[in-house]
Amino acid sequence: MSWQQVGQPGTGDAQRARSRYVASTQQLLVIGVVMAALVPASAIVDLKVVRPGDVPSAGAEAALPSAAQVPADTVEAHLNEISLTEPLARGHESGHGVRGRVTAEAKTTASRDASRTSLTSDPQPVDGFGTVGLTWAPGATVPESGVAADVRTLKDGAWSGWQALDVHLDDHAPDPGTAEHDGSRPGTMEAILGEVDQVQARLRLTDAQVPADLRLAVITPGRAAASHDESPEIVTGTGDVPEPAEGAAKPHSDAGEAGAEATLSAAAYTPKPSIYSRRQWGADESVRESGPPDYGTIHGGFVHHTVNTNSYSQAQVPGIIRSIYTYHVKSRGWRDIGYNFLLDKFGRIWEGRYGGVDRPVVGAHTGGYNSDAFGASAIGNFETTSPPTALVNAFGTLFAWKLSLHGVRGNKGSTRIGDRTFSHAIMGHRDAGSTACPGRYLYAKLSTIRSQAGSKQNSWASRELQSQVSGSAYPDLVARRASDKRIFVLPTDGQARFGRSLATNLTAASSTTLMNGGDWDRDGDGDILFRHADGTIRVNRGDGTQTFAPGVVIGSGFDRVSMIDVVSDVTGDGRPDIMGRHPNGEIRIWPGRGTSTLGASYRMGSGISGVTLQVGMGRWYNDDGAPESIFKVGSTLRVYKTNGPGGLVSSSATNLDTTPFDFIVGVKDLRGASSGSDQLLRRISDGMWFGYEHNQGGGWDRKTQMGVVRGYDQVG
Repeated sequence: MSWQQVGQPGTGDAQRARSRYVASTQQLLVIGVVMAALVPASAIVDLKVVRPGDVPSAGAEAALPSAAQVPADTVEAHLNEISLTEPLARGHESGHGVRGRVTAEAKTTASRDASRTSLTSDPQPVDGFGTVGLTWAPGATVPESGVAADVRTLKDGAWSGWQALDVHLDDHAPDPGTAEHDGSRPGTMEAILGEVDQVQARLRLTDAQVPADLRLAVITPGRAAASHDESPEIVTGTGDVPEPAEGAAKPHSDAGEAGAEATLSAAAYTPKPSIYSRRQWGADESVRESGPPDYGTIHGGFVHHTVNTNSYSQAQVPGIIRSIYTYHVKSRGWRDIGYNFLLDKFGRIWEGRYGGVDRPVVGAHTGGYNSDAFGASAIGNFETTSPPTALVNAFGTLFAWKLSLHGVRGNKGSTRIGDRTFSHAIMGHRDAGSTACPGRYLYAKLSTIRSQAGSKQNSWASRELQSQVSGSAYPDLVARRASDKRIFVLPTDGQARFGRSLATNLTAASSTTLMNGGDWDRDGDGDILFRHADGTIRVNRGDGTQTFAPGVVIGSGFDRVSMIDVVSDVTGDGRPDIMGRHPNGEIRIWPGRGTSTLGASYRMGSGISGVTLQVGMGRWYNDDGAPESIFKVGSTLRVYKTNGPGGLVSSSATNLDTTPFDFIVGVKDLRGASSGSDQLLRRISDGMWFGYEHNQGGGWDRKTQMGVVRGYDQVG
């Protein structure tokens, strides 16, 4: 929490860091840095991001997946598109009203019913582990109710029976009205064939004309020049116990048990599962659209399956994902693979669409809901086979973590996603459309996945604001004495009053902003952060008394960032973060990484008109698990809810007029109840401090006079 005079914003900017960092605590293991994009409401924004594989995460281990045989380098999948009807004439972009003229690669089958037409491809060779799909010209008059598709394969001289291809034109697609949707080709979902010799596909139409530019896509995943076994790259490590802060005394042995417990409780959070990165499945990043990803909000998640084959080995999984990627981008015209995550039958989790596994990347998996939910697809056909236990467990672990970032309970019931209220936060794709996805047997496991996701989520304690510095159970302020620039701790007594001030060993003449970092490095003791006149941010680690280690630089270039503050854990990794107004006017978050460099900043939202102050917060409302932030707009304090890495969303005004006050600060619950954050304000006329204790319903339970405290020019 920073202390800033009303109307007198601070300054600064941050360098972006790409570094591997393993964080830890003395009591609990912590997860890796969350690379979370923060955007307003469900709006879509463009951000340049650090490639997830370049910045592996570290922290508490959530699962122990088996190693995977992965390609040593990028692998190019091979796409062969066979024209079954003639392409559109030059200069024509829409197939509307254009009847497809069948090519020599296909034939039509006569039917007694004149309203029905069947078009079948010639057999096509498959060299490797095959994937196929049918696409046709955008705008073609092919209503979903009048189209069906099938595929069959030849292996060892015998043809299989015809198996249905999934044709749901608006369900498996980007959101309508988006540039990605408008630039895509309609078609079937991909079908994974496996090791076969030939394939045939057919399109069956009822009361619909044969579409122009009908293509059969036959994809093989390519062969890696070299492969080797690797563990997941996006991992949660075992963690190391932090070294004692240099220059700091040993932790104070007689610190109260309640105080220690209150501080350490903030380390409880939902750990990240180990995830195989895009690099590890051999993604050719030149295939996807080169622009930055889109980000939305996450209010729930959808379970999918890919179909058709379940007969694949562990070593074949990277190739399967490359084939799906190629079909989605090159054949369907999507900007990237549609799913945010893919899970194999062995229980391994793979990164899907580019943009950061921790971030609310807008995919193309559940048409109409991609901007408000993430999609995870099981590799296989679970209309015909029951999913393995390892796969179901992996879904539970993934959904527990991913939803926790956005403050959504894994077993939550009635949930608003986009423009519709669903019965649960975790739904099957069929719940959002007319598809059979994710197959009846996987769909039957959704209750188990929801139960697991709920039980695997830890409490929201890490999202609360931490204010203890002296080791007590009650919040402290840290303050700089104006006369000599010495730093003091101003403790509270559990009854919303100030106790005796405590001198520390720190002097901060060059400080421009003083921030109470709570347990910034998660070692169990409170820490202090300073922004200095040179634009650096430094953390001074505490020992639970009033002794602090020398400052460690964790950021630079912050001299142009205004309204900077420590804002509890927005990114969901169990660590406090920093929020501020970027020079471009955006509200941004800088993820905290203990004594390592702050993470790259992410956009929380566009500039807030008339805002002059930000007050760090934990959870203001108890109806979700994500923290809030307070902004002073005019003479009013407005509480902005967040979607965690989904950014600032709705706001509401408090009934507190700030006109009589010159300083405002947020602190942990004044009475030690861990029920959120309270507000401390100083009255201009006489220096009297007031504690406003809130009730997590958006109102105030009480207003208490805490006492007159003067002589300090910075407080946090």
